[in-house]
Amino acid sequence: MAGSPDRSASPDRSASDLDVLRRSHRGKFVALAALLAAAGGLVWWNNRPGPIGNDEQAERVLVVPAANWRYKPYLEKWGFVAQEGRLKTMVDELKEKVPEATEDGPAAVLKLADWAGFAFVAFEDPASLDFSGLDIEGGVPTFAKHHRFAVVSAGDYAFPHKLTVNAEPSEFMNGPELDLLSALFAQEPLASTLRDDPKNGPEVIVLRTKVQEGIDAVDAITAAEATVAKIADKARVLLVDKEQGEPKPTLLGGVQESVHPIALADGGTLLLTRKANFSSSTGFNADLDLSSTWRFFYVPAGADPISGRVPCTGLLEGSLEESGRAPLFRNSPQGDALLIHEGGRSRLFKLEAGGCNFAALGEIAIPIARGDDPGEPHRSGRVARVHNDNGEGAVSLVKPGDEVATDLVRTSKLSFSLPVWLDDQILVGAGSDTVADSTGTYRAALYFFGADKPDSALRLDAQNFDAAEQLQGVAWAPPGPQGARLLVRAWNPERGVQLFRVDAPAPAAKLFADALAEADKAPLPPEVRDGMEPRIVPLDTRGWTFTAIVSEFNTYDPVASADGNLVAFGSDSEIHVVPLAGGQVRTLTRNELEDHTPMFSADGKTLVFRTRFPIEKTNWTLTTGRSVPTGG
Repeated sequence: MAGSPDRSASPDRSASDLDVLRRSHRGKFVALAALLAAAGGLVWWNNRPGPIGNDEQAERVLVVPAANWRYKPYLEKWGFVAQEGRLKTMVDELKEKVPEATEDGPAAVLKLADWAGFAFVAFEDPASLDFSGLDIEGGVPTFAKHHRFAVVSAGDYAFPHKLTVNAEPSEFMNGPELDLLSALFAQEPLASTLRDDPKNGPEVIVLRTKVQEGIDAVDAITAAEATVAKIADKARVLLVDKEQGEPKPTLLGGVQESVHPIALADGGTLLLTRKANFSSSTGFNADLDLSSTWRFFYVPAGADPISGRVPCTGLLEGSLEESGRAPLFRNSPQGDALLIHEGGRSRLFKLEAGGCNFAALGEIAIPIARGDDPGEPHRSGRVARVHNDNGEGAVSLVKPGDEVATDLVRTSKLSFSLPVWLDDQILVGAGSDTVADSTGTYRAALYFFGADKPDSALRLDAQNFDAAEQLQGVAWAPPGPQGARLLVRAWNPERGVQLFRVDAPAPAAKLFADALAEADKAPLPPEVRDGMEPRIVPLDTRGWTFTAIVSEFNTYDPVASADGNLVAFGSDSEIHVVPLAGGQVRTLTRNELEDHTPMFSADGKTLVFRTRFPIEKTNWTLTTGRSVPTGG
């Protein structure tokens, strides 16, 4: 090979006849041909492409894999001439063909490569190998954790050997085969093919033509980095620059992670996150894969949501690995109880004093039917569930350690939505008759349940909500001056959806007890007396008020602040607030994204919410968390 160093003077070279022959193209060919012919039968070298004995060429690579992974097809696709074999196989091959050879380990492979005309040897997992004794330019380096490959020059490219390692893998286009490519293209003259240098000689131009596919693969990694950077920049533009709300919401996470925020009772925020792994196969388009590992972080009140977040190790030691479908997280409106349902398991937690200090209350062993909600958790350790099937509706309570659920009501006449806890004993939810009345209408109502009073419920007819025909949801509100309060979404065909504040004349527990005591004075209907149906008691609404606080918006996800000042809700993919007492609606976000699921901080001064945004060049959308001052 032109320009090759004179190897005859090297102290490592033997004076054997084989070495003398090896110094010429013909000598190398004849010597190896004789050795291989003497082996008899099929050996590793039988499959080696091309004639044995050629001078070293930079596109010829020998690979020593550490695991059951084939790299030869990748290299051949990229234009290289490749062969691969385990370390022991190659050492044994050298000893069989050259009995006088004393080399072992990497040195033996490099000698075998030299004789066969391979310019480079790629060693997988170099940290596990012994390179001592080799004359390596600059000495043997210390291998980092990400160094999957070390490539060592052989033959005419050696003396001393040059050792290169792969760069740190790209976050967006990676794989062991690309680590191999990275380490190879760190060697000269392969590195010269990546440089558009007019001084490149004819041999580099020829080499570039041979390994053009490999060059394209290296360039694609850089292009992938640029593509994903553009995607991230455009996501920030959508979430920050194009947001017209004033003040602008604050991002609670990066644009390359999915974030679900939950405002906690202690004033902090729980962030449920999982990494969004971007990739690009060409450098021009992109794909996204959400990690199956959820990580939990706590942001203390007033802390920066990125730099100030700390692992929430009090909750499942800080992480959760998905085992199938995505987990469901259900929190109490006050932010003091959390239910995690994943892999068929429902685990209940209660927030104690101190940052993200969750106490595990145990696992609920009673399964739920497919499609059912895992329930509404309460700090007492109980979870409310509903089940509607085969014309029967049921509201029940479960807690860790229970073998069967406790039915509060079970009836063939009603279907129910999931209730919310008004206090430690009373729940309320919407329900609807399963049989239409004489006008063909399925009557809707609110139903109040007592945790310690099974088989009884109070009914408050939907007609109280401005002649509503449907009740589309109920939300907790802090008690008012006289008694219990709640929020109700009601619909009628003339006015659409309205959001009502309901004020009761007494605390919920007293209302429930008084209504049942009054009902006890009358005889029970036969179907109730026989245990066929629960007792449904109509509520006397004297002293109650039903105030429509929002009529001009189609509200969803309503939530009240703990101080009783504001109500937040979503509408038209924006977040709005209105005084709980009634008044002007203020819009806090103005963008082209989907904002939803607002929650007040414990002091009512901040809203955290979720925003769904598209990922450019993919079919994906991601959900992130944001926060905004309420101004209340």
